[in-house]
Amino acid sequence: MENTIHCPILEDCPIYLNNVCHNEMVGLTYRSLYCLQGNKKYKQCKRYQAYLKLGKEASRKVLPNSPMSLEEIASYHPTI
Repeated sequence: MENTIHCPILEDCPIYLNNVCHNEMVGLTYRSLYCLQGNKKYKQCKRYQAYLKLGKEASRKVLPNSPMSLEEIASYHPTI
């Protein structure tokens, strides 16, 4: 996975699919900052980190730059 250029879960991610905050520009901004910037950036995404730790997608409400810990994401945001 280290050679992956884009986030490996982007095809199922509402951030990548531009279904976030009902605002197209917000989705496009997150996509360009996290989803499509290579290993270094997508690995900083809280949605990706939650997926690795929890083995499932985080709630749609969790943004890539969420200040919540992974434990908070797991307990506060059930998967939708």
